[in-house]
Amino acid sequence: MTDLSLSSLFSGFLSGDDATSLLVAALAIAIMMGLVMAVSAGYFRIILNIALFARPDARVRAIGNPMVNPAIIAGVLEAHTIPDLFDRFRNAGHAFPPGGEMNVDTAEQVIRGYYFERVLSLSENVPDNVRHYFTSYAQMILTREAAWIVAGRARGIPPADLERQVSPAGSLTPDLVRKAVHATGPEDALSRFAATPFGPVLATAYCEAAGNPARFSALVEIAVLKNLSLSARSVDISLSPPVTEITGRMIDIANIRILIRALSFGAGREETVHHLIPEGGLGITGERFNNVRRAGSLPDLMQALAGTPYESYLSRHPEAVRDSDVPVLEASLDQCMLAMVRGVSTQYHLESGPLLRYLISLGYEARNMQAIAVGVGDSLSLEEIERVLVLEDMK
Repeated sequence: MTDLSLSSLFSGFLSGDDATSLLVAALAIAIMMGLVMAVSAGYFRIILNIALFARPDARVRAIGNPMVNPAIIAGVLEAHTIPDLFDRFRNAGHAFPPGGEMNVDTAEQVIRGYYFERVLSLSENVPDNVRHYFTSYAQMILTREAAWIVAGRARGIPPADLERQVSPAGSLTPDLVRKAVHATGPEDALSRFAATPFGPVLATAYCEAAGNPARFSALVEIAVLKNLSLSARSVDISLSPPVTEITGRMIDIANIRILIRALSFGAGREETVHHLIPEGGLGITGERFNNVRRAGSLPDLMQALAGTPYESYLSRHPEAVRDSDVPVLEASLDQCMLAMVRGVSTQYHLESGPLLRYLISLGYEARNMQAIAVGVGDSLSLEEIERVLVLEDMK
């Protein structure tokens, strides 16, 4: 048998006496070169990803999310008029355009429009490798806004009132909004959206809902979160962990929110199950998902969630669990989401982590600004306003 030890191999190679050794040596060198090139390619991809995300990450870090910061919120809450409030929003870092006198309705509409434009702008200025995910997120919020119009027409909300409650952005143009809110009914409004990217989602949900506006809204929410989950899973594997984690958390929290409302308001289990999203979650899957959906009371739900970060936030308010205080429990879930996206931002700080933190937190900022605008416009007490705000836990 031919001796293929390293010493004989190189001896034969140097002497030129052993053709087999020469061939094996060449193959070994080729394999080693291939391994080196593969490792180098992996490192090159990592370095390239870091370079691609460096500029957008730095930009969103510089902008930040001031309106989930308790210290900044405290200063904003000192406003006594809506114009003064918007000046404080601008001083905090949100570039609202200067405007004339505003009431509560116009203030809310301006904030929504600003939020939509910020999300759309972000989706256009992220690396190509993850752009379709951020575009899917932007599409999700536009779909929700269009669904609100359809549901509003189904409930008989007057067109003028409905038009004040929605904000155009992107493919949801001012002309399209105007035509949809003045449609003769929900089917006519749907026909206005038929050619838009979100038209098929709305049409499918409306058909399945069979005229039930609440069911229609729930089906739209399920559809947009499923689409977002599919978009997350289609991201390149080297960049997918942060987007799949955040999307999975969003689905988990959406399911818990549905169950909290159902158990608090006595909704039937059969109907509730149809509103849940069985796939795409992160911590509530498999047998845990089955246990959660079988919960017959809020204490049962807490037990089914034991060991999850969601339970740790919800259990901070045992009196809310006891009294079925839905707003307090939902605020706990929102605070949990903020904490999770902050963790992802830290863990994936050289990739899409900071972008995801900015994106998710921006939604809570818009909600906080709207809540404060309503509070200031209606002269509510600080305690009443603060109760509905979602802020980062700075501890």
